[in-house]
Amino acid sequence: MNLKKTRTAVFTALLLTGTAVISPAQASEEAPVQIPATSAAIWQAIDQQVAALRKAIQTGGFDEVHHRAFAIRDLVAALPARSGSLPPEKLAQIKTNVQFVATLAQRLDATGDAKDKAGTESNFKKLQGILGVIRADYPKAAGK
Repeated sequence: MNLKKTRTAVFTALLLTGTAVISPAQASEEAPVQIPATSAAIWQAIDQQVAALRKAIQTGGFDEVHHRAFAIRDLVAALPARSGSLPPEKLAQIKTNVQFVATLAQRLDATGDAKDKAGTESNFKKLQGILGVIRADYPKAAGK
């Protein structure tokens, strides 16, 4: 297992067990993404990262794909802790979907590193879909 995969596996284990609050970006040499204090502000940051990721894909900026994908992953991972007003069943679903976003971020990293535009576009479309599913659990004011 390479170092990147090991860091991601450790982050995922920590996230799932709740034993530590670190971002994968903190585990690497990258600067950690700033996590806003509210779910509404997190959604604004997610929207900014999605727009930047879309632009990177459209312009062939594949070296930027992993930065944007991992920033989105980290922002989405912070949502459950800032969503205490949601009903428990919605919160549980969001926590499950956080794992899928992490998987898609890894896939985007791999296809971006391979400069695979079709694969990157496909994974980006899936990411947009799951973000839509997660956003639907939030009140309109927080989700848009």
